[in-house]
Amino acid sequence: MTTSLTFQAATFGLFKQSKTNQTKTMKGFKVSELASRYAEKIRYGQTPIDFKLLSTDTDNQLSVFISTNNLKGYGPPLHVHHTFDEFFCVLDGDFVFLLDGEKLSLIPGDTIFIPRNVRHAFDCISEKPGTLLVSILPGKGMETFFADMGKLLPATGGPPDMAAMQALYNRFDSEILGPPIAVK
Repeated sequence: MTTSLTFQAATFGLFKQSKTNQTKTMKGFKVSELASRYAEKIRYGQTPIDFKLLSTDTDNQLSVFISTNNLKGYGPPLHVHHTFDEFFCVLDGDFVFLLDGEKLSLIPGDTIFIPRNVRHAFDCISEKPGTLLVSILPGKGMETFFADMGKLLPATGGPPDMAAMQALYNRFDSEILGPPIAVK
């Protein structure tokens, strides 16, 4: 049995150390609640983005963050990512997601997978703020995208500079296609 498990692990590369990214984390770690592994605090207006797993931890394979205090009416615009997939798990609050024109309601415990090249947007629809666990595959330095986006979004609310946002999306093989979901 042990030989079989060792063979399977070696076959699937579970024990292989990366030669392309020497910064890959080779030791387990803990990240506390409301803490982030990213060097600076990322905020989208009133919404903290706390990275729990950085792309450098996984040879750019995966990034994971928790987005808390998602307020009703403050979701992202309709957009698409051409080179990465996203996975969302609702931890608190109610959300609506728009995927290629179809509206889907999600409640705590629900998950949604959004493959690359699928148009999407989302928003919290509950009166209390919502919380999302988000994974990005491959991670490819997405922490930088979120940190730069946080700098473009005014902390006071107000409209963002859409040309600057589109330029940032484009830098990460993504594009803004339309306005956010209209929440009623």
